[in-house]
Amino acid sequence: LMTRRQITCRARSQCGITLVELMVGMAIGLIVVVGLAVVFANSSRAGRELDGTSRQIENGRYAADLLAQELAATGFYGEVPAAGAVYATPDACATALDQLGWDNDTKKRPSPLEGKTVAELAVLTCASYSSGTSPGVVLRRLETTPTPQASVDDSKGIAYVQTSQCNTDTASIAYVFAAQKSAFTLRNLACNAAADVRRYITRIYYVASCNECTGSAADKIPTLKRAELTGNTITVTPLASGIEHVALEYGFDTNNDGVPDVYRTTLSGVAGAEDNKWENVVTVRVYVLARTDDESTGPVPAKSYVMGLHGTLGPYADKHKRKLFVTTAKLQNVAGHRER
Repeated sequence: LMTRRQITCRARSQCGITLVELMVGMAIGLIVVVGLAVVFANSSRAGRELDGTSRQIENGRYAADLLAQELAATGFYGEVPAAGAVYATPDACATALDQLGWDNDTKKRPSPLEGKTVAELAVLTCASYSSGTSPGVVLRRLETTPTPQASVDDSKGIAYVQTSQCNTDTASIAYVFAAQKSAFTLRNLACNAAADVRRYITRIYYVASCNECTGSAADKIPTLKRAELTGNTITVTPLASGIEHVALEYGFDTNNDGVPDVYRTTLSGVAGAEDNKWENVVTVRVYVLARTDDESTGPVPAKSYVMGLHGTLGPYADKHKRKLFVTTAKLQNVAGHRER
């Protein structure tokens, strides 16, 4: 026989819960869910903030390093004789061979570097969507890796430079600048085959006010871009988003010893002066101001950023985080010929 206690416990196990117990349980569960949601939201927000900051730093460093590396390589003209060189500053957006600044008869070649002010960038048809606040720079050189003459594709319209290494070639021909394979008649060191050629490179670096700038996908993310001569066209490539401003200080060598004597943001404007010639730039200070793509949800301290001779930027009214990167690049191919 079952005792009274056993009967009572068995009866209770078959009973439901009261309304009060249900409401208390729901309230506790709701508190737990809300707490978990808050923790998840805060964690996601912190993750996005960290990701944005990491991307900002990575893009800023990349932009500064890329510009420094490109500046170090600019002015590389391979085996083209440097003696008696005459420098030209052709249209940065030129694509026709006869407009690129090369002429064997006058020993003319394009200036390795050409700074562009905000106003000058604004009229360049091949570097559109300029933000209107950041200057740019044009860099010119030859490809460091030579191309066999037999590999030249006439249909692509790519400009190459060929120099002779054969001591019996015509001395009056310092180099050949062309896009057709048949034009490259200078010979190699053994004088038994055509000498290799080097592709000519023109690149314009500038800050655009958007990364994706066309159609409904257009944004307002400032981006470092490159407009590059590709065959007979100019191709624009986004390089690093969040790059809000780039400032450049040019170190001019005025006494031909390979060392900068004066820094300027552009040419001096004095006719005949050594600091009024882009070919005399031997070093460049690079200032890169990078910001996060999205605004921060937390407090952002108001800061100003010193951009050298270009002055100070900020403080800003928005909530984008910013960081300034500074580096100095030496134009090895320009300064190296002058150093004693």
